[in-house]
Amino acid sequence: MAWGKKESGGGCLARLALVVAILALILAWVAYRRTGGEIGGLFKDLTESATAQVRGTVEEGSGAAGRQADLARARVRLLGRKAEVETDRNLQQVRDDVARVREDLERAYEGAGAEAKRHWRDLDGELGKLEGQLREGSAKAKGTLDGVIEKLRGEEKDGGDGADR
Repeated sequence: MAWGKKESGGGCLARLALVVAILALILAWVAYRRTGGEIGGLFKDLTESATAQVRGTVEEGSGAAGRQADLARARVRLLGRKAEVETDRNLQQVRDDVARVREDLERAYEGAGAEAKRHWRDLDGELGKLEGQLREGSAKAKGTLDGVIEKLRGEEKDGGDGADR
C-alpha cells in the first residue's frame, strides 16, 4: 500500500458508525446529568467503592488472623499454668488467668461470623467449666485443662472460625 493512495469503500459506513457512537455518548451524558451526576463525583464514587471493598476484605482477613493469634496466646498462657494445676498450687491465680483468657477471647470473637461464634460458645463453656473446677479445687481440672488446650489448638488450626482451611 502506497502512501497517499486512497482506498475506496467503507468510508461512509465508518463515518455513520462514528456519528452514532458520539450521539450515544451525548445521550448517556445527558441522562447521567439529569440524575444529578457529575464527572468528579463519578470518579469519587468509583474510588470510594473500590477502597471500601478492599478495606472490607482486609479487615475480614485480619479478623481471622487476629483470632488465630489470640487463640495461640491463650493456649500458651494455659500451657504455662498446666504444672500449677497438676500440683494443686496457686489455683486462685490460675482461675484468674483463665478468666482473663475468656475475656480476651470474647473480645476476639466479638465481630465474628455465626459459625465462629458457635465455636466460641463451645470453647467458652469449657473455659467456664475449668474455672468452676479450679474454684472447687477439683481433681478433674487437669483433664479439663488438657481438653481446653487441645480445643484451642484445633481452633487455631481452623483459623479461629471452625472452618477447615
